[in-house]
Amino acid sequence: MDINHSTGENVITSTKAYMWFLSLNIIFCAWLLLRSTYRLDADALPPILQILCGCIAALSATNLIITINIKKNINDGFYHTVLPFVVLTLGLLWAALFINFTLYYQNPLITLIMIVSVLLPATITFFISGRLLLLFSTPLVLCLLYVETALKEQFSLMQFIGSLIMLSVIYSARYILLEWYQRVQRSEYEKNILIKKLMQQAHYDALTGLFNRLSMARFFEECVSALSGNKKKLFMIVLDIDYFKQYNDKYGHVAGDKCLIKVSQCIEQSLRKETDSAFRFGGEEFVVMTVCNDISQAKAISHRIQQNISHAHIPHEGSAISSVLTVSQGIAQWSEGVTLEGLVEQADQQLYQAKQNGRNRVCY
Repeated sequence: MDINHSTGENVITSTKAYMWFLSLNIIFCAWLLLRSTYRLDADALPPILQILCGCIAALSATNLIITINIKKNINDGFYHTVLPFVVLTLGLLWAALFINFTLYYQNPLITLIMIVSVLLPATITFFISGRLLLLFSTPLVLCLLYVETALKEQFSLMQFIGSLIMLSVIYSARYILLEWYQRVQRSEYEKNILIKKLMQQAHYDALTGLFNRLSMARFFEECVSALSGNKKKLFMIVLDIDYFKQYNDKYGHVAGDKCLIKVSQCIEQSLRKETDSAFRFGGEEFVVMTVCNDISQAKAISHRIQQNISHAHIPHEGSAISSVLTVSQGIAQWSEGVTLEGLVEQADQQLYQAKQNGRNRVCY
């Protein structure tokens, strides 16, 4: 995006809008200069107006080139500090041009039209920053007040009131644009929050914070693709809390949920962040997928899980094998052509074997 929202009130303008504004400055001045070139009569611009047009066009062109080069950084660093002075300088140059224009042509109405033509794009460009709009427009407003009174023979109260009404319309546009901008920002923020929540719900288990079952397929495919031509191996560890039904019966389902959260934390503590991922498969069953050099590394992960759960000292008076919570685990190695469902089935068979052998153990 053009606007650096992280800087809050330091945001001064949109890059694209500022480039558009500079381009209009150049086009307007170029039109005045070209008009003067093709008119050799009394309507041709005098040298002072040509010089002022050239200065505005040159300053705008230089700023445009710099803005194109720095692109999205116009609200940061040195340029952020310099930009207010550039905008004020442009405002002063336009004011000087309009004053000389009025004195030369003796027509404040033409000057009013030109000021409005310049203020409208400035209001659109700087609606985010009232400071920049004020810096640019103040010289123009003072210029308008001056030209309205400088030509006393053409001054009228109604003309002065009309000018003030015109300026009020222009400046009120800023508040309408600002309200629209803030509304869009709020909507964008709420939409991003909603997307994050939906992503969280789609990929993570609401209770434990682990990846959910739906995320397993994507992770499995990524691992299989990464293993192509690689000597590493993919292993799946399926683990189940021993006698979890009895745990719920003894301590209640609220305690059961807390137990699942604690077990998931122990599992995460046992994993290597770069190569391992844990999933809640359903109920009290969890899955770990890991990319290892050999089975010894996969077994080491399983043993770390057992040790961390054991060190957590979660009481389990309903267990037939231990006074604290334990888990049984089955490990299966993926081989070419085996689907995710097939790998889960192989690991489940090893888990069943671990339970048959007395639980609180790892089978491969």
